[in-house]
Amino acid sequence: MPEMKRYGTPRAKPGQLKAQWGKLRDEDADLVFSGGEGIPREDRHMLHSALSGVRWMGPLHDKWRSELSFIDELKARGYDITTLKISVEKKEFPHDG
Repeated sequence: MPEMKRYGTPRAKPGQLKAQWGKLRDEDADLVFSGGEGIPREDRHMLHSALSGVRWMGPLHDKWRSELSFIDELKARGYDITTLKISVEKKEFPHDG
């Protein structure tokens, strides 16, 4: 029987926006979006939309068509999204000291 992988809760540092496979309390493991101190909630939503939202292509011959989300495209190409880690930091973030 394969070993069950345990996931922690990904935490972003101050000034960091992050997406990583993990587990929130009382939830199943999934891609978790987190923002450290100084990162607004809208930025987490933006990252979630960019990775998980349906992409609309067009107009092509006067019709719009939907494409797989970035995450679904990775899965379809055989990638293991549980290994996905994305983080980006603010250029300037006020540090104590």
